[in-house]
Amino acid sequence: MDSDVPAMGFIFDAFLDAKREILARFDDEETNVQEVLDIVDKRWDRKLKGPLHRAGYFLNPYYYYENKLEIELDGTFKDGFVACVEKMVRDGPKEDIMMAECQAYQDEEGSFGRESAKRQRRNKSFDPAKWWSNHGSSAPNLRVLAMRILSLTCSSLACERNFSVFQQVHTKRRNRLLHDKMRDLVFIKANSQLEQKRGMKDRDPIEDKTYADVVEDEDNEWITGVVLVQVVQTVDEPEGQTADEREVVHVEESTSKRASAAASKRNKVSKPRKKKLLPVYRDDELQYAGSSSESEDDAPHYPSSSSD
Repeated sequence: MDSDVPAMGFIFDAFLDAKREILARFDDEETNVQEVLDIVDKRWDRKLKGPLHRAGYFLNPYYYYENKLEIELDGTFKDGFVACVEKMVRDGPKEDIMMAECQAYQDEEGSFGRESAKRQRRNKSFDPAKWWSNHGSSAPNLRVLAMRILSLTCSSLACERNFSVFQQVHTKRRNRLLHDKMRDLVFIKANSQLEQKRGMKDRDPIEDKTYADVVEDEDNEWITGVVLVQVVQTVDEPEGQTADEREVVHVEESTSKRASAAASKRNKVSKPRKKKLLPVYRDDELQYAGSSSESEDDAPHYPSSSSD
């Protein structure tokens, strides 16, 4: 499904073959694999049973002429084809012509009844879009629509886009979002991107002027390297000097001050702090110091007598 091979005309039958193979592995006892078949049908009904898939199965001559009665009795295939015609054409008279040409395709009239057309449609590996290109001359309008539908690829790229949007919304800092809230945020983000893409569809990237070029911005300090400073009229400013000249002077002064401050900051060398060293004593010295201090405390203190 993720390949670049056009698979719109084969995806519907691929699911039918998968269900047949599952039943064959369980001896065609549907009760034993009903739970598995329900899972397949649920995914099939939600994602891969749209009007395009039904129309692709209907317009593929390999499947239509082999299962003609079954397809015509099941009206969903013709309904999917009509829905694609209304969606992709949107022209009343042209839609009526396509419906008449579709009847010729069903009845094998004109170029559809040639022996070469019958022989090539029995080959499953033959590209159905090429079959319509070679043998659809009796239905020129329908041939174009059939080639468009049968040339589509079936891919899960849309799901991968949703996964990437979910990763952008549900982050480590926003990991407590409820499921409904997160779905709404992803819905808004995805549709806003589609709306933006649709608005830029007819835009000419060469002549577009919606996005200003930063290189042409004369006031951008990141490009010019000049910081504009508001000019304040002072008394000490010399007379006869224009406003542009005063502004240039202020800018030069501010830039020179900042450059000198940065240079002095770079030249400043930080002096290492001197560590205070503590004296180290041995155990016998500590014991001697403790005994001497105790003896001094126990010794009597006599008042000093002054001589007459």
